[in-house]
Amino acid sequence: MAYNLLKGKRGIISGALDGNSIAWKVAEKAYEEGATIVLTNAPIAMRMGEINKLAEKTQSQIIPADATSVEDLTKLFTESQEILGGKIDFVLHSIGMSVNIRKKVPYTESNYDYFMKGIDVSAMSFSQNAGRSQKTGCHQ
Repeated sequence: MAYNLLKGKRGIISGALDGNSIAWKVAEKAYEEGATIVLTNAPIAMRMGEINKLAEKTQSQIIPADATSVEDLTKLFTESQEILGGKIDFVLHSIGMSVNIRKKVPYTESNYDYFMKGIDVSAMSFSQNAGRSQKTGCHQ
């Protein structure tokens, strides 16, 4: 049952890969509660997942963005405001990556470069998202 808790709210949801993703479930609920959203993910993740199905279900547009690219994040926030018709009310940063795990590297043999890429995608990009949202005037 929906209560229109997010009616009139605009948001960006990152990290929806498939129906098992936290971001996917949040996007569905946000839409059910009246939010309009833009979906985003890294281009490679978009090829691996089913984000187009979610976009259709939630009547959303997709903006590909590499979370480690300041240029992509700036474009994401600027274009999202244009698509959604105003300032962004919320952002869900639901991305994380461990190349060591994805490549099945045993913990005792962890690759430092892979680890640093994971920190960049998972943690540093969260900080960059916050910075882009402030610089593009998304906060009301």
